[in-house]
This record gives sequence, structure tokens and C-alpha cells, in this order.
Amino acid sequence: MLIDHESSGTPHAAKSAQRSRLLIIACACDPDNSMEDRNGWHRAIQAAEDFDVTVLTIPSVNTGRLHQAVPNHLKGRVEFFCVPLSTFQAKRLQCDKSFYLGYRAWLLAGKKLAEKLHAERPFAVTHLVSLCSYREAGYFWQIDCPFILGPVGGSSGFPVRYLSLVHFRSAAFEIARNLINFYQLHFSQRVRKAIQSSAVVIAANRSTQGDLMKMVEGLNVPVELEAGLDYEISVPKDIRDISRPLKILWSGRLRAWKGLPLLLKALAKLPHDVPVQLRIVGDGVEAKAWRRLAQRLGLSDCVEWISRPPYRDSISYYRWADVFCFTSLRDTSGTGLLEALAAGTPIIGMNHQGAADIMTDDCAIRISVIKPSQSICEFTDALAMLARNPDRLKKLSDGALKEAESHLWSRKSIFMNRVYQSLLANSRIQPDSPKWNGKPQQVSSLSDDCELAREATHR
Repeated sequence: MLIDHESSGTPHAAKSAQRSRLLIIACACDPDNSMEDRNGWHRAIQAAEDFDVTVLTIPSVNTGRLHQAVPNHLKGRVEFFCVPLSTFQAKRLQCDKSFYLGYRAWLLAGKKLAEKLHAERPFAVTHLVSLCSYREAGYFWQIDCPFILGPVGGSSGFPVRYLSLVHFRSAAFEIARNLINFYQLHFSQRVRKAIQSSAVVIAANRSTQGDLMKMVEGLNVPVELEAGLDYEISVPKDIRDISRPLKILWSGRLRAWKGLPLLLKALAKLPHDVPVQLRIVGDGVEAKAWRRLAQRLGLSDCVEWISRPPYRDSISYYRWADVFCFTSLRDTSGTGLLEALAAGTPIIGMNHQGAADIMTDDCAIRISVIKPSQSICEFTDALAMLARNPDRLKKLSDGALKEAESHLWSRKSIFMNRVYQSLLANSRIQPDSPKWNGKPQQVSSLSDDCELAREATHR
């Protein structure tokens, strides 16, 4: 059943005939929630500067609150619709084990609603922005207008040599996930068809870019990080007083793939003349096991465990820290990396997947992903070096602030606007055609356009 405008919250105000319509599919959409939620929200708000934007999201979202949160100068340019689901499918969407089944049902229901909205008043472009996963591209590419997929990630596997760091059940899960990724990237016709039928596919990192280009021969895949910053960038930090302990932050979900044992074991190897204070901010199923590990390693006196605060309060922990340690063994990017940059906090992190695209020599020390014992030793050496070298720490801190500027949402809009405008220009090549007939290969010039736009955000 088609939802009328009143049921979605504040009505979509007078629409400009000169502004093209953009449909954004954002399962997650909220300015103050998880990274996925903020990504959906900011992409919709940034697009509203140039388009009339319709956002499809899940039934549990309070669209009235979202309409109220829209900046005043964009009121009437963004409308939110909750895609209805049956009670059974809604429960699937809320459960980790059945999430993708519920998500697929939501995407199918969203496509039917989108077709009705498109028939009433056509969209110029449709764009699936969340969830950030290549494995479920939905069905919106079947609508007769250009479809953008991404940025997407999720193709990177858990490094096999690091399975010894997790217990049996988690190891079995990661092996199964690696096998599923291999199958879907090589043999899933549904995923391949969706990617081939998309006008533009954007990868969230270079690792995923390589996987998608292998999956579909001749596919042009620009790279753009899926996440962005909406924090104000901090003022430069003072040089650290080496008479006090080095303050270390680790933040994230306490789940097996986050790799916290790497840092704990590295701290246990530090020389006695390198005092540290570690704050671990997060919650999760591994909390008890990792607390016991910290105790066995003799770290109880220097480790503080903190439940994850609301998003807007988390930046204070990054500003407190001298260094942020990123140990994740699989992640599309890692929102903590960006928050560390915004706080001017240097990063010591695993040099793979999305983190490798964010960390530079000016703001981070990169840890090799070869085997656990080597990573642990490199973490130890990096922490000891920064504790003893406040000038190097200060230089990395200043570099972090500079790098943060390129990840602001206000800068990232340059990239997506270039994608939208280039795509619209291509779609007008055949003005008499009632349908969009573009293929990824037919808009290959977008790859160069997008790369130029991405470079522009770093200037």
C-alpha cells in the first residue's frame, strides 16, 4: 500500500520544477545513531542541496523526528518514507542471524513502493546507500532510471593466520564468512546481475574495488569511503608531558573480529619504563573473556573498561587520548579512525582493508598484517617509540587534524555531486528514450570524473 505524505511525517513542501528528483534507499538513517545511520542521513542531506530527495527507510524509524532534524534551508527538499513490513519480516530484520533475510524482504518491499512513487513523479536517479554491503544490492536497478550502488564494502575476509586469536565458535563463523564471500564474489548470479545493471558501483575501499573489478570484467569502480565526519575538528594538541603515562584509546564493539587481544598482548610486552593508561570503550559478547585476558597479562591496574556512550559524547575520549589503537581484523573502514583524526589523535592501526586507505604516514603508524606475533611486536614498538618521542607524536597529531579535513561531510558532497551530475549528463544522451538504458561500461568516463572529485576533497 502506498503511504501518503502525511503518514511519513512533515509533508514534502512545494517542489521546484527545475530540481531533479533523487531516491535514496537508506535502511539505516539517523543523525545521532550508528555509523550506518549517520551515513544514510548525511548522504540524504548533502544531496538535498541540489535535488528533491525522497528517502526510504525501515518501519521503526521516527520520520517525524527526521523531518524536524532537517536543516532549515533544506526544509521541504527531503521527505522520508518508512517501507512497511510484515511483523514476521520486521522481526527478521532485528535479529543478527536472520538479518539479511529481513533486509532482502525490506528491499523488495521498498522497490514496490519506489515504483509507485516513480509512476507518480519520476526519479532522475536512485541510490542505495545503506547498508554498506556488496552482497545485497536489492532490486532498485529494475526501475527505469539510473541506479547507483554504494559505497559498498564487506568483501574482505578475516586473515586466516589470525584465527588463533579467537575462540572456536568465532573461528568457525569467520571461516564460514570467508567461504560465503568467495562464493558470492565468484558465483552469485543475483549479486552479479545487480552490479552489472547498476549505472555506477562505488567501492568503500580499494580492497573492495579490486574484488568487484575481478567479479565483473570491464567494470569501472571508483572508490569513496562510506563514512564521514560531522564533528568539529579539534584545535592542535600540546606536546605530551613524558613524565606521565601514555594515554591509549581503543574503541569499538567487543566482538571477536575486532582483535583487541593484539593490543593487550602488546601492552604486556612494553618495557617497564613505558607507563601507559588504556581506556577500552565499548560493549559486546567478548567483554568477560577479554577482561580475564587483561588480568592474566597483569594489566588490571592500567586498563579502564567503559560502556559505549551516545555518539555525540564519544569524541571526548578521543580528545583525552594521546594515541588511538585500531586492531580490527576485518572492517570496511572503522568510524573510530575518523573520530581519532578529528580529535588530532594519531593512529596505530592494522594496515589492511579500509583502514589502509585512511591511514597515512602523516597521521598514523601502520601495523603489518602477516602473523599475530609480528603485529603484537609492532604495536609494542610503536607505542614505546611514541611514548619516548613527544615530537614525533605531536607531528602525527597535527597530521591527523589535516587529514580529518578531507573526511568532513561538507567536503565529501563534492564527490557524490560529481557522480550525480555526470550520471544525469549521460542519461540525457537519448532524450527520446522513455527508459534508462545505460550500463556500467557505457558510463565508464564516470570513473575518471569520480577520481577527480575524490582528489578535490583532499585539497
